[in-house]
Order: sequence, then C-alpha cells, then structure tokens
Amino acid sequence: MKRTILIAAAIALCSTGLYAAEKNVAVVNGQKITKEELTRKLWWQYSAQGLSDLIDENLLLEEAARLGLKADPKELDARFSNLASGYTDKAQFEKNLASVGWSPQELRELLRRQVLIRSAVIADARIQITDEDAKAFFDKNKERLGAPESVKLSQIFVNTKAEADDAYLALSAGADFARLSALKSTDANLKKNNGSLGYISKGMLQPEMEKEIFALKPGQYTKPVATGSGYSIFRLDELKPGQDASYEKVKEDLKVALLNQAVTQKLPLLAAELRQKAKIEIVK
Repeated sequence: MKRTILIAAAIALCSTGLYAAEKNVAVVNGQKITKEELTRKLWWQYSAQGLSDLIDENLLLEEAARLGLKADPKELDARFSNLASGYTDKAQFEKNLASVGWSPQELRELLRRQVLIRSAVIADARIQITDEDAKAFFDKNKERLGAPESVKLSQIFVNTKAEADDAYLALSAGADFARLSALKSTDANLKKNNGSLGYISKGMLQPEMEKEIFALKPGQYTKPVATGSGYSIFRLDELKPGQDASYEKVKEDLKVALLNQAVTQKLPLLAAELRQKAKIEIVK
C-alpha cells in the first residue's frame, strides 16, 4: 500500500495546475520538459500497478467492513506519533507533509486504512502468534538475537602516510589521542568529536582490521593503516563483551515481528481470493 501512496502522491504533485498554463520542470540543452510530459510519463509507467494496488486496497477495506472491524484510536495515535517523532517539532513535520501534498488528517486516514487492512488479514487468515512460536524462533536464532562483542573506538584520519607516521610518533611520545585527532584529522566529524567513533560491533569491520583492533587492550592503538583515501590510527577505548539474548526481554518484539511477517505473506493471498469473488470493471 505504501507504494500506491507514493505513486499517487507523485502523480498528484505533477498534476497540479496541469490544465492551467503549461509549466516547465527542466530545460535540457535548450529543450523544455513540461509538467504535462512528466505527468504523462508517470502515468504510463505506474498507472497499471497503481490501479491494481488501489483495487486490492478497496477490496480489503470492504472485507474489514464486512467483518465489522474498527481501527483502535490508541493504535492510530501511536503510529502517528511514531512518524512525527523523527522531526524536531510539529511544524517541521507538517511542513514536510505539505511538501508532498499531504495534511496530518490525510496521513491519519492512511494509517486508519493500513490498520483496518492488517486487521482484516489477521482475522481472515486466523493468524495467531503464540509464546511457543516466539520461543521456537528464539531458539533457532539465539546467536543472531544476542548482542555481539563490541569496542569503543577513536580514530585519527589524515591524507598521507607521512602525516600518519608523524601522528604515530607524537602518540609514542605521549601526545593525547583525542586532542591530536581534533587537531590533525582531516575528517570534520572526527575533529568535532575528538576522534570518537562510538561503539563498533564485531562483524562490522573488514576481517583483517577487525582482528587487529579486537586484539588490542583498552588504551592501546594501532600502527598507521591505509583506510579509504587516507591513513588512520585507531585506539581501543573500551571493550564490551557480548551478551546472550534473553527470551523474556525479546519475546513481545518477536511476536510482533512474526505477526507482521505472517500478515505480509497472507495479504496477497487474501487480495487474490477477494478478486475472484468481486465484480471488477476497468473503465478505459
């Protein structure tokens, strides 16, 4: 359904003022590309899939109504708040919505439809995720669910091998790693954060570098190594041992994840079943 909304939003944006004065959206070597041409291109590219998605959405909403399902206002509020939480304030959130032609009320309506469709799939397919289902998944994926061993790292990054060697000599003479990174690193973030990279989990680094870094003790640093377009020195600030996953801590999250997975699998099957029963006329 998300794809349908994005397509509809794109076409709606490009259609604004379509029958008013023709408006250019680009000029390529003096050749104008109009909004009408863009709209026509989007229509031919996405109309078939968009129409199919909208038909499925209507059928699924009809099924939700037949089952007497209602969207829980608390769930809608929670979903809406979760989307808005990524923005600095309410005004910025609403401004971003408006930039794609949406209002907060329209977004709430979208969420309401999503909740109803999800509920219809769960009801029709009789999806139930039990504690036993979650425990079986946990036992099978216990290693992946645990927290891997990690290290808190700092880095000095410079452009040349000579600069890296000079920094290494300075460290050997007792220079402070954080201050040296803030002074010498050519990366703006390293300068700003005194070289701190935060925590890096095992498995995120290249094997050879990971082996060298995880062999360090807190306070120790590597020799200069080639990284990207320059050279780096890494210091291990802290070593955090891995932790086994706790079933009780992740049980509810696992049940939600398994439920979402089941809904994703069953939704197209229900939509296909409803299509077989429906009378659908495509108007050309």
